[in-house]
Amino acid sequence: MIKLIATDIDGTLLHSDHTLPVDLPELIHTLRAHKILFSVASGRPYLTLKQSFEPLSPDILYIADNGSHVVYHGKEIAVHAINNSIIKELIIITRELPRAYSVVCTTNGAFVESTEPAFLMELEKYYVKYTVVEDLTKLNEQVIKYTVCDLNGAEDHSYPHFLSYQEKIQLSVAGFVWLDCMQKGINKGTAIKEIQNLYHITPEESMAFGDYLNDLEMMQSVYYSFAMANAHDDLKKVSRFETTSNDEDGVTTKIKEMCNLT
Repeated sequence: MIKLIATDIDGTLLHSDHTLPVDLPELIHTLRAHKILFSVASGRPYLTLKQSFEPLSPDILYIADNGSHVVYHGKEIAVHAINNSIIKELIIITRELPRAYSVVCTTNGAFVESTEPAFLMELEKYYVKYTVVEDLTKLNEQVIKYTVCDLNGAEDHSYPHFLSYQEKIQLSVAGFVWLDCMQKGINKGTAIKEIQNLYHITPEESMAFGDYLNDLEMMQSVYYSFAMANAHDDLKKVSRFETTSNDEDGVTTKIKEMCNLT
């Protein structure tokens, strides 16, 4: 019996036109009635996820900032911070990269130092609260994620410049322009395991959906791992199953099928 379902947002649950499946609110209500936990797992911050999903249901479990921040019913289940001295080094590296911009993430919003319009346009798609400061290296905040917004493409352009930090931080390519850096060992998969341990749920009772490289560990933390038809090839390799694309409501359709809710 499935007891936990986690789904990525962009490219997975969300359609390409940025709309949600029309049957999602009713499905979340039905899952709750069957005592099945429903979680959205994203590189997006908690405040953004809450704004988007709380109107649908108060019973959604939030895995935010790629597992660095986990919240359920307004209570923080997990908060994983990064050493601030490392953050300063990452900021300095990012400043040297063309068309790459730093985003320093806390549980209560993000901080940036650039007002480049193209960058802010990308930022505002995913961050509902951010503050522009003069110098990010002088911040004194508890940082849960450091993100590079690379308008030239994160996987090919920025990622290679941070590989020397792999022993110190968790690197994850979260989208075409996004490279996320978390506390070492923290990702969506570790968040799933924390939830499983807290609620006594096994991997065999867990299901997950994803499409991109920051979903890799999440796929490995559950038995019922579904890659979207539109997923990155590397994600498909580690997933046991596949469902239809995000534009074909692959998540909600498969949940109904697997949980006998059709």
